Amino acid sequence: MSKTSKNSNENKVAKGYYGFRMRKNSPGPRPGMGVPEENAKDFKGTIKKLALHLSGYKWAFMISFIFAIGSTIFSIISPTILGNAVTEIVNGLIDKLGGGSGINFTSLGRIILLLIGLYSLSSIFSFVQGLITTEIAQRISYKFRKDISEKIHRLPMNYFDSLTHGEILSRVTNDVDTLSQSLNQSLTQLITSVVSVVGILIMMIRISIPLTLLALLIVPVSTLIMGIVVRRSQMYFRQQQEYLGHVNGLVEEVFGGHNIVKAFNKENDFIQEFREKNNTLYETAWKSQFLSGLMHPIMQFVGNISYVGVAILGGYLTVKGSIQIGQIQSFIQYIRNFTHPITQLAQVANMFQSMAAASERVFEFMEAEEEVPSTDNPLPTENLKGNVEFRHVNFGYQSDNIIIRDFNATIKDGQRVAIVGPTGQARQP
Repeated sequence: MSKTSKNSNENKVAKGYYGFRMRKNSPGPRPGMGVPEENAKDFKGTIKKLALHLSGYKWAFMISFIFAIGSTIFSIISPTILGNAVTEIVNGLIDKLGGGSGINFTSLGRIILLLIGLYSLSSIFSFVQGLITTEIAQRISYKFRKDISEKIHRLPMNYFDSLTHGEILSRVTNDVDTLSQSLNQSLTQLITSVVSVVGILIMMIRISIPLTLLALLIVPVSTLIMGIVVRRSQMYFRQQQEYLGHVNGLVEEVFGGHNIVKAFNKENDFIQEFREKNNTLYETAWKSQFLSGLMHPIMQFVGNISYVGVAILGGYLTVKGSIQIGQIQSFIQYIRNFTHPITQLAQVANMFQSMAAASERVFEFMEAEEEVPSTDNPLPTENLKGNVEFRHVNFGYQSDNIIIRDFNATIKDGQRVAIVGPTGQARQP
């Protein structure tokens, strides 16, 4: 050890910065170093805090929602127009077989042009809505990163002793990115899914009430499936976000202090620790994505059962003359579109869980206790001379882990003294 503190990495090793400190009086694993949080997350409180941060963009969100609603409405009307085209073709063929003039291509052309116009308007509205939402999400990400960068300079040293650099960097990168991406997708899907469910239900009732009642039988089943998947996946999404920060923190430590790790022969220890945390991250990520991935095939299976029932009942109603064949085609399209927004709502629920987990980690950092100035009127240090004496000084970043106990020293004017850890000793020149 040198008598000055020029070698910062060695001092970090002395106080256990890289994770292999002396264990004799260790109070246990440090927070943020791979210890899973067992307490439940405050989902509602986090969403409220996030809503306050988003309130500054309420007008932009409102415009985005209007375009999203417009895009959804145009896409909802399209299957009915397409059903009219099918009816026109079928009636024309029947008329042709009966010796008539056949298909009225003028009427069919108008229907097709109207259909193209509706799809075009829906695409334009969706494109504009996507631009606005993406801009909002990026501005929020920028604001969070800026606030975190400014917050770092106001935090006390004991905060950085309780978290690794990688854990803190994970708040700036992974958590903010997760928040931005989830926000960009979830809010849009939420509004379009709700509008789609309501609009499609109205169009289905307009075509046939018996067919609608049959199709609605899938709603309780879908709701039950969504509830089970969301409950199971919530825990794994939270752990995935947490252990992603742990792995990043460990990698940052090892690469940042590679020479120190080699000097203390700790390669195998870090490899083992990385393997354990990486395996946990793999398991939680696999389970969360697997449960989310189950939603689509299960909902598709439930929807296919509905198609069979609609085809049978729709054929019977057509024979009786209650509905036209084109309306059956429209209704089947609405059934397919009806299950899709329900699946999207389940995906939105999962994204909200991931977004809440990332947001809570960001808010925890932003709400950390800041360092309070020791005095409002600090004395100037220019031209200050004299001796410095320490009497019975105790020091520790954490109250339950005191590093320096009953320290006494007298430093004379002109002397330079360094205090190092247990691998070295204090020396005076």
